Amino acid sequence: MRKNLLSTLFFPILFLSLPAVATEFKPVGESRLEYYFWDVYDAKLFTPSGVYEAENHPMKLSLTYLRDFAAKDIVKATNEQWQQLGKTDLVGRFDQLLLNLWPDIKEGETLAFITDKKGVGVFYHQGEKLGSVDDANFANDFLAIWLSPKTSQPQMRKQLIGEQ
Repeated sequence: MRKNLLSTLFFPILFLSLPAVATEFKPVGESRLEYYFWDVYDAKLFTPSGVYEAENHPMKLSLTYLRDFAAKDIVKATNEQWQQLGKTDLVGRFDQLLLNLWPDIKEGETLAFITDKKGVGVFYHQGEKLGSVDDANFANDFLAIWLSPKTSQPQMRKQLIGEQ
């Protein structure tokens, strides 16, 4: 009886403490960012269905860097892309938070951004959770850098969303 009572009391606690079942992702598309004669990173987009639907979550964007980058340079590039997209209210807004989240990246390392069904995103470095940004619009604003029709890299977007 005591064993059953303990099981009854502790099983729900054990169950609630287990991590949520991870979403299974299928590849949608991939592309390589090249800047002049430099290969910058390989990007891959994933969704549960393997099909891209704008601002439909969950999704995963994975960037495998092909050279070393300081976190400050990645933050700077993020701001430049938001500026180009006309999202000027975002420029500089998340700098300190992203600098605290992102490490300096070495060649061959991966930085991933995974959203849940509600569109809340979490950053990962080499599969290790870094953290998230507590802002309801951040995930869509961040992903717009690659997925917006107004992106600075329209060919990359087409490849990522499976149009090519």
